[in-house]
Amino acid sequence: MAEEKKDFSVDEWIDQDKDRKRKMKLAKKKMTMKEYLELLKQDPFIAQNSAARLLEAVLDCGTSEIPESERFWRGDISYNLFSKYLFGIDKAIANVVDHIKAGANNLSVGKQILLLLGPPASGKSTFVNVLKKALEHYSNRPVFRIAGCPMFEEPLHLLPPYKQEEIAKVLGIKVEGDLCPVCRAKLFKDYRDADGVMRWWDVEVESMSFSIQGRRGIGSFEPADDKTSDISQLVGHENISVTATRGVDDPEAYSLTGELNVANRGICEGIEFVKNKEEMLWVFLSVAQEKVIKVQGSPFPHISVDLVVIGHTNFNEFKRFAGEKKGEALHNRIYVVHFAYPLRIEDEVKIYRKLIETESDFVRLKKCHIAPYSLELAALFAILTRLNASGNVDILTKAKLYNDEIILTRLKDREKNPIDVRAIYRDGQKDPDISKREGMHGVSSRNVLAAINNAMVKQTEGCLTPLKVLVALREYFDHSVGYSPEEIKYFQELLSSSEKGSVMTEFKDFVKTSVEAAFLSSYGDVVKGTFDRYVQHLILWATKSYPNMRKIFGITSEDEEEKDPDFKFMRMIEDHAGISEQESRSFRSEVLMAKGAIQSQNRDFDLETYPPLGEAARAYVLGQCQGILSVVLSEDKAKTEEEKVRLANIFSDLEKRGFCKVCAKELVEKAREYL
Repeated sequence: MAEEKKDFSVDEWIDQDKDRKRKMKLAKKKMTMKEYLELLKQDPFIAQNSAARLLEAVLDCGTSEIPESERFWRGDISYNLFSKYLFGIDKAIANVVDHIKAGANNLSVGKQILLLLGPPASGKSTFVNVLKKALEHYSNRPVFRIAGCPMFEEPLHLLPPYKQEEIAKVLGIKVEGDLCPVCRAKLFKDYRDADGVMRWWDVEVESMSFSIQGRRGIGSFEPADDKTSDISQLVGHENISVTATRGVDDPEAYSLTGELNVANRGICEGIEFVKNKEEMLWVFLSVAQEKVIKVQGSPFPHISVDLVVIGHTNFNEFKRFAGEKKGEALHNRIYVVHFAYPLRIEDEVKIYRKLIETESDFVRLKKCHIAPYSLELAALFAILTRLNASGNVDILTKAKLYNDEIILTRLKDREKNPIDVRAIYRDGQKDPDISKREGMHGVSSRNVLAAINNAMVKQTEGCLTPLKVLVALREYFDHSVGYSPEEIKYFQELLSSSEKGSVMTEFKDFVKTSVEAAFLSSYGDVVKGTFDRYVQHLILWATKSYPNMRKIFGITSEDEEEKDPDFKFMRMIEDHAGISEQESRSFRSEVLMAKGAIQSQNRDFDLETYPPLGEAARAYVLGQCQGILSVVLSEDKAKTEEEKVRLANIFSDLEKRGFCKVCAKELVEKAREYL
């Protein structure tokens, strides 16, 4: 059913807009240059450079400290400005912010061109768009420009050059740059006395805001082909009618309407940056390093600018650019930050949910139910395509390790040494070819989401299930561009293979464990009893093996001391935990230590607080009841009233776990096939 439309008043909306415009007009300030200097005495940071202002916009949204266990791949700090839009690339974001900090402090590395490098749909454009939006909403302190300047330039450019250093020292600020031709002509024409005195202190300055659509302090440049690409798109163009009659020194000789001109005081985005002609890249370089627009071999005047240049590109163009020997001088002046695809399933799922639930009308209009594990299964596939095998660790194990789904102390290599996830991560990032590192290749989130959207559109019963996602992913690559036949074959194997480690086998495991868990919910007391029974016999084993532990466990009765542990039962539980007989003593010691640690925190030692033993207890009980479950699920066998109740309980429990009637039915049907 469609959502009920809310009443609204057009007149009320118009009144609200009028009120907003009035407030904006009142907030706009005008003053003289003299008054501006007085204002800077109170707050010198009003005259901060573009990088410092951008940094302030980022930090204003706050930061979050990253847990110690995740810092090896996420970095130390997460910036809240980006947390709603980008997932799994905290370290890359932190690297960019560090570069902006360097620029804010006028450090040499901050004068290099910032280039974001990564595969398609890795978040490069989104990152820059978030920065541009943050600048549009910047309100920490007012920003002023020389009134009427086409480049919104800093009023401090009005200071006489011989006074700039002195005033800068008094105010504690840095004065850089010179007047543009338009403002210089205005100063000479309107503020020059008969005796030649320039009344720079009387020049009007005004507050300004940043705007993408208004082309104020925010620019964006995308190169065209060699024939149509023109440097005037960057720096403005020559007014030939003026230069022909009045010369190139005339203030109106050049139209300052290029992307670098309008981006002054803010940010300029360079899309597919290294596709630009070499002469254009040198212009960008002059802007970043010298803060000057300088066109080589042209009469175009050198014009002071203050802006942050952020370019981004994909691998193919970058490899071509990096391989050009004649571009070594440019290579040395570019600071590259790698933007990779997420390597954690939970981060990938966040991307899908953001795009489906907040940016799509489909869910709102159709109310399509997304069954449990549907997005997770798609995310698992995406992550697997981005990983490389490392030694004894297969890519499925890696995906679960990165997603914190495996307890590291239980995962061991052939020499029985605990596997270090940090070492695994570093191994995946060591390839000299950046494009072959983990996260730098594979299927993009955009492509997976396209397959998910196709599956959602086809639903007539309003439910997106893991199986439908699998089918949609298999079909998608018949319609995709950009993947080699070898890559597509590999993707299809991940989606269809019945071998362990594929997405298909994980789907089967999900079906079985979901239905088994629903079935076991009615045997909860039996599972708990099994868990407790193992712990009791474990304590008996410990006191027999280590007599000094009797007091620790409160065993003082002679009868209790004479009891023997049920080794056969213990081994059955341990077998279900995947523990060999040779490993049993070590496992039992681990359980005892976990029991002590958990109880020291005033928590119960049970199925939920110690999952390894809890899962083993469930598996044991399930094995005992497997025959009953087979009968309950069977369609062609008559059922007793109790078995009918068991089947009803399975559906009821699945619905409690987030399944609707449609996806619960599909799940049970597949369980009949797999169990």
